[in-house]
Amino acid sequence: MKKSVDSTFLHYGVRQEDMALIEQSCRDNDIDSEWMKQSILKPYHEERNNQNIVEDKKLAKILKKALKEI
Repeated sequence: MKKSVDSTFLHYGVRQEDMALIEQSCRDNDIDSEWMKQSILKPYHEERNNQNIVEDKKLAKILKKALKEI
């Protein structure tokens, strides 16, 4: 079996199989999964790549910004 780069992991830091669970949970709770990915998961992943650890204050800032989009 040929292995390839998991683009979901590269963009969001989440394996494709886990992203499927997140998307299903979003659908079950009437949350737009694209919004979740772009507004929460991607900024969190980028911050974690830059700082290795995302502190509570930074996570709160990411969440507040995402919630303002609603």
